[in-house]
Amino acid sequence: MRTQKKSSSKKKKSAALLAAGVIGLATAGGAYAYWTSLGGGTGTATTRAGASNVFLVTGGSATAMYPGDSAQTITATVKNTGTETYKIQAVKAYVTTNKTNCDGSDYKLNGAVAPVSEATAASLGITGVDLAPAATTTVDYTLQFNNKTTNQDACQGATVTINYVAS
Repeated sequence: MRTQKKSSSKKKKSAALLAAGVIGLATAGGAYAYWTSLGGGTGTATTRAGASNVFLVTGGSATAMYPGDSAQTITATVKNTGTETYKIQAVKAYVTTNKTNCDGSDYKLNGAVAPVSEATAASLGITGVDLAPAATTTVDYTLQFNNKTTNQDACQGATVTINYVAS
């Protein structure tokens, strides 16, 4: 009987090992199995509305101008007063004065007769640049008295204002 017990015991061990191996293989094989499928969905995000009038343009001042005067270089500084980065793309200017019969046409911006209104403002030729909050950039241009062939006495003592339009 002893021989029978041994052989029965060996059979049980073999069966147990075989079962463990099958379970191990099944588990290992399961790690490499997968299903394929398609999916979809939606998400949402928002953007800020932005602010208007975030660019503050300030310009240096010219010395007193007169007929036959040479052009003076003026530097305008553009500052982003907003709380986000904005791109400055253009700075334009036009000229007004505090005197009757003396207007922008009595002056020159960058060598051309200065415009007299926002609608006709002349480009100062700024290079577009992203401006972070509180950052600045500059643009140089020239201002000159336009020596016309007509009497320009109305411009004597005039306060000349360079009006900037930034976008």
